[in-house]
Amino acid sequence: MSHIMSDESILASLDEIIANEESDDEFISDLFVFDDEEEIVQSDNEEETEVSFPTHQPKVIVPQKINKDMFIPNFKWKSGTPFQPKVHQFCSAKSGIQKEFELNSNSTILDFFEALVTPFLLGKVAYETNEYFRQNNVMSSRDTSWYDTTSEELYLFISIQMLMARNKKLEIADYWSTDPLLYSPIFGKTMSRNRFQLLLRYIHFCNNNNQIKNDRLFKIDMVLQDIKNNFRSAMVPFQNLVIDESLVLWKGRHSFNQFIRTKRHRFGVKFFILCDVETDYILDFIIYTGKTTRLVSCDANLGQSGAVVKTLMKRYLNKGHTLYTDNWYTSPILSMYLHKKKTNTCGTVRCNRRGMPPFKKTKFQPGQTESKHTGKMLTIKWMDRREVHMLTTIHEDEQLPIQKHGKITMKPKCVKEYNENMGSVDKTDMLLSSVECVRKTIKWYKKIFFHLIDLSLLNAYSSYKTVTGNHIPIAQFQIELIRQIIEKYHTNRLTKSRPPTKDQPSKLIDRHFPSEVPATQSGRLARRRCQLCKKNNKRTDTRYMCTECDVGLCAAPCFSIYHTTKC
Repeated sequence: MSHIMSDESILASLDEIIANEESDDEFISDLFVFDDEEEIVQSDNEEETEVSFPTHQPKVIVPQKINKDMFIPNFKWKSGTPFQPKVHQFCSAKSGIQKEFELNSNSTILDFFEALVTPFLLGKVAYETNEYFRQNNVMSSRDTSWYDTTSEELYLFISIQMLMARNKKLEIADYWSTDPLLYSPIFGKTMSRNRFQLLLRYIHFCNNNNQIKNDRLFKIDMVLQDIKNNFRSAMVPFQNLVIDESLVLWKGRHSFNQFIRTKRHRFGVKFFILCDVETDYILDFIIYTGKTTRLVSCDANLGQSGAVVKTLMKRYLNKGHTLYTDNWYTSPILSMYLHKKKTNTCGTVRCNRRGMPPFKKTKFQPGQTESKHTGKMLTIKWMDRREVHMLTTIHEDEQLPIQKHGKITMKPKCVKEYNENMGSVDKTDMLLSSVECVRKTIKWYKKIFFHLIDLSLLNAYSSYKTVTGNHIPIAQFQIELIRQIIEKYHTNRLTKSRPPTKDQPSKLIDRHFPSEVPATQSGRLARRRCQLCKKNNKRTDTRYMCTECDVGLCAAPCFSIYHTTKC
């Protein structure tokens, strides 16, 4: 039919368009235009496109069967000429902790932590926890002692959870054991065992009656949003940023569990994390939930990895930052998108990404490189122990001498700086590995909550170092945080002690003396039941006790028998 163009005419039109363009950058600008809503508008010619091959091969026109929403760009890669990157400048005048948080060198460690895990947030958690208890119909005998919790008590609850990470025991009840081999009095002095287990059982973060269909993060969404907002508003990042994945261990049945072979925990819930390289501060994160992952709208040209980058970088575009990514994210189309948003990029890239140029297929020798560039992007194929492909908009095509195993080897500058900057997310995982308060639980959202507490601890630690310049170990920072929480929020109401339930070998070898039972507040003489008579099924109240053993004993003969007999 006359109104339908033939294949030859379509391809001829494409050749004319490309020939008339002054540069590949202008050609790409016609392919997708970036408006205020960050949407991409593709070219009208979607069914067929031209594929450029190296100059030593003849040009071949190949019809491409691709998604109607996708295109194969021609970036006009060149080689043999010097590459001068067009680097966006960054101003670091406002970088660092924001003044509205009123954190300075005189602030305590607890102040840094409370800026991220605020009393207002824990107040909402306390409210939901109390409501969840009242909505729960299954009541055990232990539940009858319940009373409403508060944000102050939840700080103590979190401090105990952190302290458990520093005192490894097999069961929760062991932390309150009076067995001399397990005895840790700080737990009983801070909170009773039954109260801690009640809070652990009923802690909740939402109203189940308001459940949203297909919202997989509904159970933890309230805490999630508050923590993320606090992370974003507390810090203005420095120039270099990095995006990578982190995994929270979870081996239970779950609809969005992931497996990443290279992570310390290979199974679990995946986090996409945006991190500031200079301070190791976590700026933002996304929890992967499959098709329902909360990402900004993105077309097929950038793909899901591009949508992750757009979502995390939304607040940091047009400021001159440099973003480092691995080969799951990096692509020529994404690099061009970020470059137009005044953001520099560098990262490893897969050689079969759309828009990547073909390289020589001959086997390279170690250290050998091949590079190609457009007006704004440089891609390098470098042979190390295996082939490495890099894509950068900030580095020149130069190599630096690196000493390795006593030998001097040449390494591309972009590879060197990528290795120096890319490890921030893995570093945060390493720092948390020894102090994380996450414990085994049958509720996945509780594990996510405690992981958010760990991330807040890590950000408070990074903020503390940035503001005060005091680079203490994170383990010492955590211990001081626990101590300050207990000192601020501990009350005598929680310090009720109970007599030991097992024999104490120290009573047979240490020096013990009888003393009178302290009088009551009214001045009346107080008495205690004799521990030895109780074991012999006798009811005897006595005015004497052993202060060291904290038991009531008759002055004679029970005191002597108790301290000379293993019973």
